[in-house]
Amino acid sequence: MDLTNYPYFQFRGKKSNDFKMRIRNEMEFVIPEASLNFSDVDGRNSEVIFDRGKYKDIEKVFPVRIYKESNSTIATQLRNIAGWLYLSHDYSPLIFSEYGEYYYKALGYSGTSAHDKVREWLDIDFTLKCQPFVFRLDGEDEREITSGKSISNPEPISSLPIVTFNKTTATADSNIYINGTQFRIAKEAGTGIITIDSETGIAYKAGGVNVSKYCLMNNSGYNPITLEPGKNEISFNNIDQFKIKPRWRNLAV
Repeated sequence: MDLTNYPYFQFRGKKSNDFKMRIRNEMEFVIPEASLNFSDVDGRNSEVIFDRGKYKDIEKVFPVRIYKESNSTIATQLRNIAGWLYLSHDYSPLIFSEYGEYYYKALGYSGTSAHDKVREWLDIDFTLKCQPFVFRLDGEDEREITSGKSISNPEPISSLPIVTFNKTTATADSNIYINGTQFRIAKEAGTGIITIDSETGIAYKAGGVNVSKYCLMNNSGYNPITLEPGKNEISFNNIDQFKIKPRWRNLAV
């Protein structure tokens, strides 16, 4: 059976239809749950909300039909699929062709089972654990920004970009300003190319030297660079070769 024109998901360098899988018409939409704690207080009619500032991961279920290959068995095909989906235990990009302008960050971890009712095909569900956001593919494009220019976030949620720049002095702090908010790069970071990954909270120089404490902290504590929805005006000093990979994101469904 030719599955070339059917919907598919792409994960770790392969597509589901490479494994003779067709996605069935039973996909579910799942909206991430906000991570909130509630406290009941005497004399108050509503509970006190403690916002943990995050969303919980979701489980994305792909209901598929696996068609038996002429020179194989369903059991062999399942082993090959399990090796593709489940053997690596870290988040990897996952693209679903029906909304291919975004990708998930997913991890195969949940067991599954199905009854072998028909020898020529098998209906089975594969569950992938996904981070609570999807990321725009065009947000992976790196852009060079000159001081005083702006970049627009097309999504309704702030993004945590990767920023790379050349720090030009070791005798003074360097500063990045986004819509007036200051992000200080301490003089102790030295000179040279620095990369800040705001999502992982790590800053490093060429050779992997960690300079996070000089780039992600201010007087108020941890301070990662963010791009808010809409227009972001960017300026900087004691820096050149400023590049940004914005990593636009929205809630996963």
